[in-house]
Amino acid sequence: MTHDQSLSHPAFIPWLLAFGIAIILMSTDIYAPSLPAMVNEFAATEADLQWTLSVNSFGYCLSSLLVGPLSDSYGRKPVIMTSLLLFAVASLGCALAPTLYLFDVWRFVQGMCSAAIPIVSLAVLADMLEGRRFASMMAYMGIVITLSFAIGPIIGGFVGEYYGWRVLFYGVALAGLLLFTIYKFVLPETLKEKSSFSLKKMAQTYGSMFKDPIFMLYGMITAFMLAGFFAYITSSSYLYINEFGLSKIQFGIVTGIGMVTNAAAHLVVGQLTAKYGARKILRVGISFIASAAMTMAWMTFLDVQSASILLGPVLLYNLALGFTFPPTSSMAFERFRNATGTASALLATFRMVFLGSGSYIAGKAYDGTLVSISSLMILFASLTVVCYLWVSVLRKREEAFIALPKRS
Repeated sequence: MTHDQSLSHPAFIPWLLAFGIAIILMSTDIYAPSLPAMVNEFAATEADLQWTLSVNSFGYCLSSLLVGPLSDSYGRKPVIMTSLLLFAVASLGCALAPTLYLFDVWRFVQGMCSAAIPIVSLAVLADMLEGRRFASMMAYMGIVITLSFAIGPIIGGFVGEYYGWRVLFYGVALAGLLLFTIYKFVLPETLKEKSSFSLKKMAQTYGSMFKDPIFMLYGMITAFMLAGFFAYITSSSYLYINEFGLSKIQFGIVTGIGMVTNAAAHLVVGQLTAKYGARKILRVGISFIASAAMTMAWMTFLDVQSASILLGPVLLYNLALGFTFPPTSSMAFERFRNATGTASALLATFRMVFLGSGSYIAGKAYDGTLVSISSLMILFASLTVVCYLWVSVLRKREEAFIALPKRS
């Protein structure tokens, strides 16, 4: 891709894609502040309602491995447009669900239909940009995406408090239809060379990615971090509201503060990546996640019962997410520039599988205490550091091997 080609599309396209991704991600947990109230409405347990977060992630994962290769074969825009329309229908189904069982079904369908939007949108971005420009734009997109997570709980808290959780899903369905209309007229098709779709070819491409340990480890770094983060998100509403006595609105604000911190990190990363490169930025992110794990362990040892004090390690965790997602995505994509849709799908699947698993484990493990949340965050943070150390060793070996002919 030449520099001129990267400028051939309108400059607002990446931000439009970020807005679409934000809507999809916001739908993942916008109703989290209402989970305690939904327990009463559906006469269910806390674990039953926490499962509604996980089942959405599993639906996402089921379709994500397919939408990436489909976009590499038939184009980016058709896949995105079809998914947006189906996403709006599924969101309406969530709003109208009379039973928890049907709500679970529609949440699963919603997850399946939402997968293409973030996955293929990143492929569009990779079609347009490369190298440090891609990493920097990933960081700037992360600002919008993260702010959606920040605004989501706040909106969810206010709307859930005064109008009920069903109105949230009506709003998500309407947003999906609005995106469909905008994308229809302004979203360009960025795939230059389409290829015939075949399951054999798809399997071969995925096989080559699975055999690349560096690609896999970059995916696992953010996957483990998201698992720990959503283990916190899944159970924190019960801890803060039922144990610490916060209102839904206060919980939304506390969650929003963490997300704003994440957005600020993405803003800084967008500027620093262009100057220092992705690898140095990732090193900083890993230092943040290690610090978050150690601080959380100390808070647990002291049996902290204050939401404001607990916010410290949570903010460190959010900083770590902001400093790791853009560089790991950029370095992973660079290894498979000829199959960005498929690469995006596999990375997203990693993240959603671990995200859903973190939520599910947290739902089963939560017992009303901080230790049931912090232990999972510390575990996943530790695994993140292990993956980073591992990939660093492999990168050095790879670079040494490539340099060998030059020495002879």
